[in-house]
Amino acid sequence: SGARDTAGNLMTPTSWTFTTASATQPPPTCPCSIWPSTAAPAGGPDTDTGSVEVGTRFRSDVAGTVTGVRFYKQTGNTGTHVGRLWTATGTLLGTVTFSSETASGWQQATFATPIPITAGTTYVVSYLAPVGHYSADAGFFANSGVDRAPLHALGDGVDGPNGVYRYGTGGAFPTDSFQSTNYWVDVVLQTS
Repeated sequence: SGARDTAGNLMTPTSWTFTTASATQPPPTCPCSIWPSTAAPAGGPDTDTGSVEVGTRFRSDVAGTVTGVRFYKQTGNTGTHVGRLWTATGTLLGTVTFSSETASGWQQATFATPIPITAGTTYVVSYLAPVGHYSADAGFFANSGVDRAPLHALGDGVDGPNGVYRYGTGGAFPTDSFQSTNYWVDVVLQTS
């Protein structure tokens, strides 16, 4: 009432209704992973033949349980692969050995007991590539991470480097980083 246009003409009284969305979004449908099953490395496997633990730093928007570990396997990445979940400071939360692997593509192993995680907390998911030839895309995490809610692979520097590794045969906590490389290690999260 009383509104006028730029020429001074009185606006005809009008009314309307509208509905706003809830501020709380429904929880995502899980199990969830950072990368969809269609995602794949840009290049071939690394030529490195050393035994190395490679991993990804990640966070979840919601509390849940980590039920498994995934990694993308390429030619030459043979041997017994062991997946691990760690706190950001290196406390080992769980270990699982991969079995019934295919020659290439995404491999997945399920923990005997799901591991609870806290929303907004950084964790590291990793696996041992006993003869190297792991998937590696250099520079992947240099400028940003991967956001696939509720999971986030952190960009380099958000909470330390991302694309982490450590050489050895015993499954040591991966703390080294080289050129923000994505080693294509993933987590499986259940939110309910």
